[in-house]
Amino acid sequence: MRMIIATIAFGLAAASANIAQAAAQERPMTEAKDPAMTRQSRIALADPDPASDGGTNLGRLLAQAKVMGPAVTAYTRVMIDGLAIPPLEREIMCLAVLHLERGEYEWFQHMKVAEMMGIPKAKVDAIANDRFGDPVFNDRERALLAFTRQVVKTVRVDDPTLKAVQAFYEPRQIVESTLVIGTYMMLARVSEVAELPLDPTTSGAKFWKSQDAGSNGK
Repeated sequence: MRMIIATIAFGLAAASANIAQAAAQERPMTEAKDPAMTRQSRIALADPDPASDGGTNLGRLLAQAKVMGPAVTAYTRVMIDGLAIPPLEREIMCLAVLHLERGEYEWFQHMKVAEMMGIPKAKVDAIANDRFGDPVFNDRERALLAFTRQVVKTVRVDDPTLKAVQAFYEPRQIVESTLVIGTYMMLARVSEVAELPLDPTTSGAKFWKSQDAGSNGK
């Protein structure tokens, strides 16, 4: 009898956890929390660089990886001015990844990036509500968003989705898009494993905006 009760209790607990997880995944991340109210990082952050304004919490977290951290930072900067995909489309793709991966810290930053870049709020809201096929997007953007979803969720991309994206993008752009998707999947995990607190300023977003202002892709 005790074994049966224990089994039932375990099953109910597992079911409750699955329901809670599903509910969390369904909640849109349209509004960011007040940074002052967020938790402390679960992993110690490196001390701010005295020569800077303190940087971002992600930068301080990556600084703990003495060798890999600087390389990751340099790699992500390439996405600003070294890609063939247009900056606005890159940003829509980043938002889609962060929505799918529940990357709260990066989502907060990129909501500000999208706003500074002039991406309509209707498009950000559509992504946050999982409406990747919404008429607010053009055909090119819908193809890119469908591609992004499959890369994140299923790894492999089916033939119709690949053909749809190939109708708008060259091979270089598709490969670079896949790398951007993978990069933001990684950054979402790094920041969420640490439960990284939101930055009190939008310095990260301002940096992306300043760099994009002089970039049209290459």
